[in-house]
Amino acid sequence: MDADAPPSRAAFLLLTFSLALAPEPVILAAEFVFLGVCVLVSALLSGAEAVLQAPLTASVAPEAITRRLQALRARPRHLLLTLQLCNLLANLGAALMAVLLVVQLSWSAHWSSVWVLVATLLGITLLLLVLGEITPRLLASRYAAVLVHRLVGVLWVLQRLFFPIADLLVRLSQQVQQRLRVSERPLSPEELKALAGLNGTAGALSEAERALLASILEFGETTVREVMVSRLDIVALPITATFGEALARIRSSGHSRLPLYAEHLDNIVGILYAKDLLPYLGQADLNQPLDWARLARPPMFVPLSKKLDDLLRDFQRRKTHMAIVVDEYGGTAGLITMEDVLEEIVGDIRDEHDEREPALYVRLDAQTYRVDARMNLDDLVELLGISLDTESFDFETLGGLILHVLGQIPKPGDEVTYGPLQLRVETVDNHRIGQVWVHVIPPEVATSPSGHKPEEEA
Repeated sequence: MDADAPPSRAAFLLLTFSLALAPEPVILAAEFVFLGVCVLVSALLSGAEAVLQAPLTASVAPEAITRRLQALRARPRHLLLTLQLCNLLANLGAALMAVLLVVQLSWSAHWSSVWVLVATLLGITLLLLVLGEITPRLLASRYAAVLVHRLVGVLWVLQRLFFPIADLLVRLSQQVQQRLRVSERPLSPEELKALAGLNGTAGALSEAERALLASILEFGETTVREVMVSRLDIVALPITATFGEALARIRSSGHSRLPLYAEHLDNIVGILYAKDLLPYLGQADLNQPLDWARLARPPMFVPLSKKLDDLLRDFQRRKTHMAIVVDEYGGTAGLITMEDVLEEIVGDIRDEHDEREPALYVRLDAQTYRVDARMNLDDLVELLGISLDTESFDFETLGGLILHVLGQIPKPGDEVTYGPLQLRVETVDNHRIGQVWVHVIPPEVATSPSGHKPEEEA
């Protein structure tokens, strides 16, 4: 042996001569060990990929590990290619060593080389699939918080080691994608909902996160009609009102913006901001009207069918927080505010004025409620835990359902049965349904999908 040879080369030559001169059982044992190491490396790399996909909070992962995780995830394509490249090398090494072992054994036992080769390929495929892919991913997703401490450092070293090769592959894939003009199709809302539902095991979304995601996905399909404040609930100010009446209306309603109308609500001429009245406090005559048309801001009008995502963009572009909703005839159907729109995403936004509002329902017993007729049908269905095809309705509230079934203005005491719901009108104010007694009929008792039994007139 050359005395001037480097130590690494000398060690390699020594190992080669040792294996060549070693007895056959030792060689077979070394090959078995090498096969096991390749399968183990493949399993670790597959598990590492599952660990990196699982979200880890700061309470689970220390700050140092969190920083390394962020560094690894900062280049997702490089990391994925590094893992796949190392996994491919491990699988190739395991497959080649398995073939070599079986060929040696078949020569010694005089087996048919064809059948031995087929059995070897099937066996190593099954071994790598079960022990190298499926089982490690299942275990890693379940014990991600424990394994991340042991794998992050190794992955960080691997990414640095294979970065030149991974970077070259990333650049080549980008060039191929540009030449083929492959366009990535965005996921549809239905696909996003399915993905959110499938994440119920590892990397789970919390119930609040799933509800928020569902609200965001449904946001673009919700119309102004489903969210607006009804015309009957609008607090507005006539253009003939005095300064004192305007202040009193603002104090009593708690609203900072009031629609301003001339003669009737179908003629909205502007939106009056409470802050615009501050310069007149202590100076203007409380018994005289101000120049409301000059003080009011220009109103924004939207149709009933406008989608909330489009309305939100209009609010942002026009820098306003309120819009008047008009029907197909141009009459005022209601109004909608920025708060109403945002509540469709994040839920109810309560303030000091909302706390004084009465609840829309009171539970009387396990199957019976007293409900305000203004309650949205979707909210009522969720509250009662029943099934109704609310998408087929052209109305939104419990009062609309009663009017739809009855076909007339109800009187106190009139009863309606629709599907599993038994409804009795308790109060009516100026043709507007107030409180409704609601009873959920057990499935074995409910017979007809709809019907009504109005009380006979006295």
